[in-house]
Amino acid sequence: MEKKVNIVLNCFYYGFYLLAAVAAGLMWYLVNNGLLQPIDTMSSAGQAIQYVVICYVIASVAGGLFAFKKLMERNMNQEKEKQLVAYRKWGIARICIIGLGIVLGITAFYLMGGYTSMIWCAAISAIGLYFCKPTLRKMEIELQNNPMAE
Repeated sequence: MEKKVNIVLNCFYYGFYLLAAVAAGLMWYLVNNGLLQPIDTMSSAGQAIQYVVICYVIASVAGGLFAFKKLMERNMNQEKEKQLVAYRKWGIARICIIGLGIVLGITAFYLMGGYTSMIWCAAISAIGLYFCKPTLRKMEIELQNNPMAE
């Protein structure tokens, strides 16, 4: 069962990196072929996009990692099968929440004509997503009822 959960989480994990690459390719194509005009970073629309992306990245990376830890602590006293079901469900949610920051950052980068701060936001989300990389050993550590393993 652990291997199946790990395979599902790996599909989502690498799927978000693939989605980020597709978003980058699509936005590059749209900008380079004149199908999308970049938004000025100092316009109100540009500033709103920056606020949304920056706030989302900060909240999703910190919140996603912390919330997952607390949700797993809540499931420590359940039987192994229920723990794995909860781990899969919340693991997918954690990967999706944090991975969306990469896609938003890359899209905003191209949307605002190569504004460097947005690619940094995508990089922060990518680092946060790296902490979600599913492995069997990590799953074992996150599911064990040992406060010293934290």
